[in-house]
Amino acid sequence: MKYKNPKICILGGGWSNERLISLKSANAVFDCLKSNGHDVIFFDMSVDSFEDLEKIITENSIDLVFNLIHGEGGEDGTVQKYLDMLSVDYCGSDEKSSKTSFNKYDTKKIWQQNGFLIPEYELFTSQDYDYCNKKFGEHFFIKDTCSGSSNNIYLISNLIDFDDFKNCHDKNRQFIIEEKINSNEYTAAILHNKLLPIIKIKPDNDFYDYDAKYASNLTEFTFPKINNDLFSSINKTILNAFNIIGCSRWGRIDFFIKNNDIILLELNTIPGMTDHSLVPKAAKENGIDYYNLILNILDICPR
Repeated sequence: MKYKNPKICILGGGWSNERLISLKSANAVFDCLKSNGHDVIFFDMSVDSFEDLEKIITENSIDLVFNLIHGEGGEDGTVQKYLDMLSVDYCGSDEKSSKTSFNKYDTKKIWQQNGFLIPEYELFTSQDYDYCNKKFGEHFFIKDTCSGSSNNIYLISNLIDFDDFKNCHDKNRQFIIEEKINSNEYTAAILHNKLLPIIKIKPDNDFYDYDAKYASNLTEFTFPKINNDLFSSINKTILNAFNIIGCSRWGRIDFFIKNNDIILLELNTIPGMTDHSLVPKAAKENGIDYYNLILNILDICPR
């Protein structure tokens, strides 16, 4: 559906550890739409503000919601379920696919069951260091199954790292142990079932962590030359992996290429929209400026 002059509500903030990044994304989108003459309002979401959101949507006759709440609440199906109850349209994946994709374990399990290549993984329960070292190698990750923006990711390289994780991690949260793939990391942005140019990521430290994503100016982002056969394989794999989870409209999948094999890492249904973010970078490489990227995501006719 193409909107002509919708009344838009931008959701940002939220209550997860990704709140600050969400506010940056949401404010950037809001400022861009506002400066281009769109009827748009901003709503800073909190865990107890759902009734206020309903009031905002009803009193302002909102046609379309752009949810940019990263992390819990925004990406796990909670906001999507509420917007469905209000019968208001929103861009991005629905409640079910958001809930699935936000959980790294559930996503990997579905991908694995459908023949996609993924790093070796398992739920963390009471495994000791020797077991993990033997199964996953000298270096491996322990990751919160439901955190984004590289929060709550631990790179384990020795017993001290492992003990530090066991002593400091939140015992009420679920974690997975994951093999560390020794290869370059790539990301593919999906926009209306098509891939934007693929980005190769080269962080200035051991992996693409929070600082490398949002703070460092030393992380290298390049657009590699990929031969036609490999690109065709990437295109098919990424779109199938996105669609099999049930995701729609826009998103991003991170992956590795090793010996021409495509190894899927994780799926992001509400990628960042800051000046450091990867989707705007990929769109720009494809000749789509920031404003027109937003219009494409929202499915709005240009003004």
